[in-house]
This record gives sequence, C-alpha cells and structure tokens, in this order.
Amino acid sequence: MGKIFGTDGIRCLVNHEPLSVEKTLKIAKTVGFLLKSKNNKNSRVVISKDTRLSGYLYEPLITAGFISMGMEVILVGPLPTPAVPHLMRTLRADIGVMITASHNTYEYNGLKFFNSDGCKISDKLEKQIEDIVLSKKKYTKIINSELNTGKAIRLKDASGRYSEFLKSTLDKHIKVKKLKIVLDCGNGATYEIAPNIFWELGHKVISINNKPNGININQSCGAVDVSQLSKKVVDEKADIGFAFDGDGDRLIVVDEKGMEIDGDKIIALFATHLTKLNKTNSKFPVITTVMSNLGFEKYLLNKLKIKLKRSSVGDINVIKEMGKFNSILGGEQSGHIILSNFSKTGDGILAALKVIEIISKNNKTTSKSFRLYESFPQNKVNISYKKVLTKNLKFIENLNKEKLKDKNMRILIRKSGTEPLIRLLVEGRDINKVQEYSKYYEKKIRIKLEK
Repeated sequence: MGKIFGTDGIRCLVNHEPLSVEKTLKIAKTVGFLLKSKNNKNSRVVISKDTRLSGYLYEPLITAGFISMGMEVILVGPLPTPAVPHLMRTLRADIGVMITASHNTYEYNGLKFFNSDGCKISDKLEKQIEDIVLSKKKYTKIINSELNTGKAIRLKDASGRYSEFLKSTLDKHIKVKKLKIVLDCGNGATYEIAPNIFWELGHKVISINNKPNGININQSCGAVDVSQLSKKVVDEKADIGFAFDGDGDRLIVVDEKGMEIDGDKIIALFATHLTKLNKTNSKFPVITTVMSNLGFEKYLLNKLKIKLKRSSVGDINVIKEMGKFNSILGGEQSGHIILSNFSKTGDGILAALKVIEIISKNNKTTSKSFRLYESFPQNKVNISYKKVLTKNLKFIENLNKEKLKDKNMRILIRKSGTEPLIRLLVEGRDINKVQEYSKYYEKKIRIKLEK
C-alpha cells in the first residue's frame, strides 16, 4: 500500500494518486468522519484554495465529501493558507482545508488539513486517515445514513476579515514609514489581498505577477524565483520588495539594491528586534530546520545569546518544536516565518508587515537593517529520480553519517517530501571546498540511483 501524506499534507501531480478523483473523495469523507464535532450538530469546515486551475476540480470534490458526511461547508475562495486557521476561529469551524501545492507549479496540487485548534493535523491522525482510505474493509465503515446532508455556502467577506486581522497585529506604538514597495505575488493566493492591504496602510505599491490565469502560479516568480522582483525594485528605486509563494505562507525579501534576503536573515532580524524589547524573554530558543545556515546559528549564539534548535524540514515540524520549547519565533530558510504570538502557521503578509515595522523603528534602509551576519557558502543540488527509493534510503542515511575531514564543512542529504527529488546540501566556510564536496557527493548519489 502506498503512502498518502508527505512533508506538508498531501501533494502530487493533478489527477494522479493519491489525488485521483475517487481517492480525493474518500479522503474528504474520512477526514470529515474523524474530525467533525462529536455531537454532530452544526459541524463546519472552511475550505480555501490558491489560484491553480485544478482548484476547480478539487474544491467541489472536497465539498461533496464533507457534505455527504452531514457537514456545513464554508467556501472562502482564493486566500493565503494562513487565512484558514484565522477564519476557522472566527467561524467556529471544526476542520479547515487549504487546496494548494504551495511553491510547486500548476501541474501539482495538494491538500493541507487543520484541526479545530487551527493547527495542522498530527502525524498520528494522518496515519489514521491513510489506514482507512487504503483499506476497503475500513473504508466501508465511513458512512452517513442520515437522509439530511450538509450544505455549502460562499462567504463573501472572507478576504476583508483576514485583512482586518492582519492590520490588528500592527504595533500602534511604532510610527511606520510610508515606503515604496514592490510586491511579487507569484500569481498565487496573495494576488489581491497583499496589494490592497499595503495600499490601505499608505504605502506606494507596485505589484508584479498579480494576474493569475490558473497555470502561471509560481512560474519563475514569487518566493521561488526573485529575479523579476530584484530587477523591478532596482528599476523603480523602491525601498523594499516582498515575494510570496503560491499559497502565501512564505516570504522572501529583496533590499533596495536588489539583493535577496532569505528566511534565515528575516528570522535573524526578528530575533534581534525581540531581544531588544523589555517585555520579551531573551532566553527563548529560535526554531529552524536542518537547512538553516551555520552563519545564522553562530550569530544567534554569539551576538544575541540565543540558542538555535533545528527540526526536520517542513514548517509543521518547526511548529511542533516551537510548542515543545515555548518559542515565539521560528521558520525556515525557504521563507516560512512563524510568529507564534500572532499566528500558528507561516504567514508571508504578516511577516512582511512586521519587517516594515522593524525597519521603521530602526530608521535604517532595508540593506542596513539586514546586515547582521555573513552567511556560510551553501550549495544545493536537486537530483531527480523515477524509481522507488525504498532500497536506497539506507544509502542516504550512511552518507549523512560520513565524517568530513574539515570541521567547518557539513553535508545533508534527504529525500524530498513533496517532489521526486533527492536534495543535497553542502555548506562550509570555503566556497571552493563546498563546490568540491558538492560534485563528489552528487556523483556518488547519481551512481547509486542508476543501479
């Protein structure tokens, strides 16, 4: 039997397993069965999506599955993923669903599920769902024999509700500068709400990649590729640029010189700011993943006296560790920024608003605000594969255990949880050695995959 859930929910090529039409309906019914309120009265689910074409396929399928289980479905249309837990709270919903493949291109789609607390569902619950969906015998018990089904309604002011929540997080004690901002919406879920909210706050907004057509989401733009944003910021002489991914839970910043600022440096800015606030305990740990830069880790420890704790890749793993250590700050190098005082998940627009606050308070340019540490050179290689990798997993584990001669070097090899890729990361102080080790390990991995 195959596995349904990956690193972050379910994700695959459209109309492929596990998101074929038939299995998608099964998944929705099973989730409804396991998560709806026990008293079976007024059970609600909030469903949102990004802008990819296949949202028109999966939205009615998911809706039908929940309605068949007697639930009330509230459709909120295209919105960023972090809007879902917020709307769940205000609408007293039991379940939230985001139809998205995040940073992937339109050929992919996926499902992210949230429980009644507005948190992504646990590994244990994912396993329960898999066991039922993949077993004919167990799935036959997922029935609703009531004659009355549920119903679906469309919430017209969902975008406005989320926008007002975002504005409510602003610090009234900080006089925010009116900036010239370029927004790259990645032709995704932020295409309307992000330009509107920054304009409402008085900034001069220039938007690019804000005309989704169903197939241009994440297409050489947004948080996955900031080349267009960098050029636009420089050409327009803007103060700052913000890039979001397809479902709006990631943020990458571009400074006024067109230089990219990744998630590590964004988190470093927040950590620096938080330690300066008297009301904040400077002993809180920052939670990131194994991908975060060693230069970032040394900055936190040596300059801010803050420990960095690393989790496995995936914002859900970061969030779990944040709860475990009572941390108020975490995220990923890829741009997930979790500010737990405001949100239970990564939120690109929220993080961007808070970056503007800090820049305003420091009264510095964007480039000077982020000039906090020097990153160690990193080289990342994605190696595609077609065969099932079960037999090669031990090989990957053994490579990761190899001790390098240079103590200032590290390697990380892992199987992607969202795509058929082996991801290789090599990092060290010396760029020449980083490139040398990268070629060496890439060759070893490719030879093994060809066997």
